[in-house]
Amino acid sequence: MSYRGRNPPFRRPDSGTSIRKNTSGSRLRPVSDPLDAVGFPSKGDKTLLDHKAQRAYYDTVVDRYMRFCSSHSHDLEAAWASLPASASADATKNPPSNLPALPIGKPSTKPAPRDDSTEDLVAKTESLSLSTKQTVERQRPPAAELSTLLMSLRKLREGTLATSSTTPVDFQQQVHIFSIRFSILAHHPPSYFSSLHYLVDNLHTASHPLTPHVLTEFTSYLILDYACRQNSLAPAYTLLIQAKENHGFKSPVVDRVLNALTHDNWIAFWRISKEVDGYVRAIMGWATDHMTKQALKAAGRTYLSVNANWLLRTSTGEEGWTWQRLAEKEKLGWQLEGDSVIIRKPRAKT
Repeated sequence: MSYRGRNPPFRRPDSGTSIRKNTSGSRLRPVSDPLDAVGFPSKGDKTLLDHKAQRAYYDTVVDRYMRFCSSHSHDLEAAWASLPASASADATKNPPSNLPALPIGKPSTKPAPRDDSTEDLVAKTESLSLSTKQTVERQRPPAAELSTLLMSLRKLREGTLATSSTTPVDFQQQVHIFSIRFSILAHHPPSYFSSLHYLVDNLHTASHPLTPHVLTEFTSYLILDYACRQNSLAPAYTLLIQAKENHGFKSPVVDRVLNALTHDNWIAFWRISKEVDGYVRAIMGWATDHMTKQALKAAGRTYLSVNANWLLRTSTGEEGWTWQRLAEKEKLGWQLEGDSVIIRKPRAKT
């Protein structure tokens, strides 16, 4: 992800300090997170109803995303998978609100101002020093940082939606494209599914069309989400047919994934998952449990015993699994004897 020649999104204060005075009486406290300082437009905060503030906030989010990837580059996959799977029913509290918001200091309890000037709104998203943000990130677990970024993107989407008549369409497209890609990697459907529909159905217009490559990419994500995560093949095929008729959609990957899911072909499914990029692989990941169960059912119906390593590779499509881990996850009652898994023993002849 690049800034495409834009100016740096942050301004360094002249003093170079990353703390401010606490008006409540204590000496000093850390500056609160600039992303958390902005509220939800749906809850009355007007900060992101200004386009300049939206752009500044977006640049802040992108910068934090780059820092997240850099700070967890040693095990980025585990960092992406760190977010809890459960979610609040309130979309503005997704992901779960029990994640630590700020592990250093306490956030300000002062409510967000309602009638700020444009300059004040922009300044809210730009005024903190770079060293402050690095301090916050170093002390936060990856799940907390993912939570903040997802919530921030939600705020930004709300802001662009509320000002859709005045916010440039290309910026709205840019926000949704980044948000969808980020949320897919974070495995957070509440943040990407509705945005996918909005991007493809509302932001792709005759006057402001998405490029053919981008339209194909995000239509693919939408089709695959229906098929893999929601296990709804009929809507997936319906959307596929409509996309082909409306804009000549073509995607061999989508065709192969749908075919593998339709026929419960786990071998083809595992093979495809190793060939695709991280976004498609993340969406396909929602169907791995189903494919694993289908592979184990087939083995259980067909064999009395099988080689353990073969069964692990066939049922998971990955290296590194142990029999104990698979047996616990799938609650298998089969027994491991040496290198073989005993599925059932033949009946003794009478």
